[in-house]
Amino acid sequence: MGPLVLIYNSRMLSSLLKITADLFEIVGKFGGAEGCWRKISSLNSNAKNLTATGYICFKNKNFQDAENYFRKAIKKSPKYFQAYFNLGYLKQKEKCHVDAIHYFSKAIELNGKCDVAYYGRAQSFLATDLLDKAILDLQQTIELQPFGPHAYYRLSHIYAKLNKREKSLEIVQKLLGFEPQLARQLKRELNLEY
Repeated sequence: MGPLVLIYNSRMLSSLLKITADLFEIVGKFGGAEGCWRKISSLNSNAKNLTATGYICFKNKNFQDAENYFRKAIKKSPKYFQAYFNLGYLKQKEKCHVDAIHYFSKAIELNGKCDVAYYGRAQSFLATDLLDKAILDLQQTIELQPFGPHAYYRLSHIYAKLNKREKSLEIVQKLLGFEPQLARQLKRELNLEY
């Protein structure tokens, strides 16, 4: 068998494994999906495949393996922001917020339009009581994703905590235009009148 046939067979096998992994995920069999992704990564260990494998390990609560795959992805491609984001998210779930902030910051440095990295970093800033930094990141999240309600929700709670009720009220007013149910929920939670 020549090298071109081997490359073709490897690509074909990877494609079939990805389809199989997707099917396993659809039916909630993440262990099967993890096995497929581990094989895919062994066939083609690019940063994208390594990160996908780490993600499915994370979903299976194999946190150490997930971290190892994310680190391999970063080593393979130091500018692959998705691996940094996922490593930040993993560290956040482990309540290692200083580490999470570092990895989210690296993802943002590599891709300034990564709204989920800003949101993730804001969550870790909140957990470490760095409210001013959390506010900036939530504002950036809203700028990048103006119809994503989660950042508005968190931001309104921070403003209420800081006794800036007028700012919380402004957010409720904005949400009324595209998420009225959430706006009413915030009004009740924060005891806002408008």
